[in-house]
Amino acid sequence: MALQLEAILEEARARTGLEDFGPDDFLPGLELLLADLNRERAIPADRLPALRARLLRLLSNRLWMEKDRREHPEIEAEEIRAPVEIVALPRTGSTKLHRLLAASGDFQYLPMWKTHMFARIPGLDDGGEARRIAEVREYEAWMLRASPDIRSGHPMFTDEAEEDQWLMECSFRRTLTAIMFKAQGYTQWLAGQSPAPAYHYLRRQLQYLQWQNRQVRGAQEAAKPWLLKSPDHFGCEALLGQVLPDVRFLVTHRDPVECLPSASVMAKQFVRLYTGLDDPLLAAGPLMQAVSQMARLHLEWRRSADESADAPVLDIGFRQLNTDGPGAARAVYNFLGMELSGRAESAMRAWEEDNRRDKHGRNVYMLEDSGATAAQIRGAFGGYIERYAQYL
Repeated sequence: MALQLEAILEEARARTGLEDFGPDDFLPGLELLLADLNRERAIPADRLPALRARLLRLLSNRLWMEKDRREHPEIEAEEIRAPVEIVALPRTGSTKLHRLLAASGDFQYLPMWKTHMFARIPGLDDGGEARRIAEVREYEAWMLRASPDIRSGHPMFTDEAEEDQWLMECSFRRTLTAIMFKAQGYTQWLAGQSPAPAYHYLRRQLQYLQWQNRQVRGAQEAAKPWLLKSPDHFGCEALLGQVLPDVRFLVTHRDPVECLPSASVMAKQFVRLYTGLDDPLLAAGPLMQAVSQMARLHLEWRRSADESADAPVLDIGFRQLNTDGPGAARAVYNFLGMELSGRAESAMRAWEEDNRRDKHGRNVYMLEDSGATAAQIRGAFGGYIERYAQYL
């Protein structure tokens, strides 16, 4: 079953009864991705319905959001004030930090269902929250069937805090999309493109989600700072700062020799979802190339940020996160100038107690899974290792 651009767009229009997808800079990436999938036949027949459903979900959400933005111009006035973004190499403890802080109740955050179904569904109470949550629960269950050990790498749950990179999937300018679908032509195209359109679209999505929080949960909820997280932003901090001018960064760190093999195995679990393939080396090469480039770009930005006496960055080591989560949380609150209440501290301690490392299975990996030697990894990440040695 070939996936044709116009057919997919038309099906999304027919399902929603809407025409406006918003900024059309998503079209080149989508067209190239479909061309790769058709040419390389990387998706087996039994996974094509799930892939088609994924594409239609992304396009439908774009259509629904534009409808709300037309009908509610006040969305454009929503200010994203002083958000907190966790950026890092993959597998550095960033997910633990993200979910630990989200448990405090002091932040707006993105549960998985909002990253996958961010738009209200017209004609349903509360924007169709119940249906949106139900659809994501079904997807969560499908993921576990399609890739049974996926929770040992990056456990995803409908109600848990999740990465904003899933929102950015709608822009079709994401590195993980290229890796997941083994799309070589798309990958080459992406390397020469500015990620700026994806970041401008992310700001639109956050405005829209904050407006929804205001409508459903009240002004007090919408006034909390956003807590966001994605390894995709590592190296794009300057661009994120342009669209969210007062963003503060939390940067988690770990020895690349440890995190690259782990990341390759985790990427394999996501590649398996739609390809059925089960070899970490399929993702290892593209991942190593992408992540080492991200580290170089991050260091360029960090050198510039360090020149400012009030650079909004806090560094946290993987070992601290895994041995003293509450201490790491206190350091974050001090950095943000926020009061850590007894209620918030108790909620975070309870989350940590209920989410011990390896709760959902151990992410078993070896150096060989990275497709590189320790010396090759250290060579590729030499500047990063030197700059952040005290946290590794």
